[in-house]
Amino acid sequence: MMKRALKILSGVAFILSLLSMGAYAQGTAQSSTAVTFPELKSSYLKTGDFVNLENLRKVAAGLHKDQIRLLLGNPHFSAGVANPRIWNYAFNFYTGSMGAEYAICQYQVHFDKAQRVQAVYWKDQQCANFLIEKKPVAAAPPVREPSTKTMSLSTDGLFAFGRSDLSRLRPSDQESLQQLLSQIQSSSIKLNSILITGYTDRLGSDAQNMALSNARAVSVKNYLVSRGIPPNLIFTQGRGAADPVVDCPGRKSPKVIACLMPNRRIEVLLRGES
Repeated sequence: MMKRALKILSGVAFILSLLSMGAYAQGTAQSSTAVTFPELKSSYLKTGDFVNLENLRKVAAGLHKDQIRLLLGNPHFSAGVANPRIWNYAFNFYTGSMGAEYAICQYQVHFDKAQRVQAVYWKDQQCANFLIEKKPVAAAPPVREPSTKTMSLSTDGLFAFGRSDLSRLRPSDQESLQQLLSQIQSSSIKLNSILITGYTDRLGSDAQNMALSNARAVSVKNYLVSRGIPPNLIFTQGRGAADPVVDCPGRKSPKVIACLMPNRRIEVLLRGES
């Protein structure tokens, strides 16, 4: 009968010890209304102690009192001397800039008869949040500025006066287009788009110049496509006499026409990533 009673008592003690370990659910100390804390002013550390967070995170059920002393130091209240089963601490946690604002949190460690941690408590459960490790915020990847490259061709050699077709190219003109093609194919830029813009000089009406500049841009596009450049990458536009490179005053004359030659051009803008 005595042996049976001892077995029952041992089972009850084991269950109670498991229940007391519940204070470590999810690895966090709990707050309990049944636990009483000494007044903060009774601590010999009137301003609290800045605890090592890594040490505090290591506190776990089953650690010996000597291990707690190594991690957290001696208790901050004299009650720990009178009641060796309960140690009280007052820890400081920064809430603002270093050396500025901080909160004082009371922390309590309960030991069993074997002087091992049985449970831990916070006077204010919100204080447990200070132990949560903050994950570093990943730096945003640097924004890559798109790479661009501009090439320019004179249209005087490519197109007959007032024309937009490439049917009468001289060997030197063919060489200019081939150089353009080679530069595109050998470019270090990973192409996203190619913008071909046609320009004319100021001679002629605005409508004529706009139509002619656009048609010439399309002709250059067709040439590049025929040489293997993907058509979906190429966009064209005509700008007429806009954005002149040179300014040559005077009415239409051979001298003025020759002077305005730099304005009659095709510009090719490559956009992509380096």
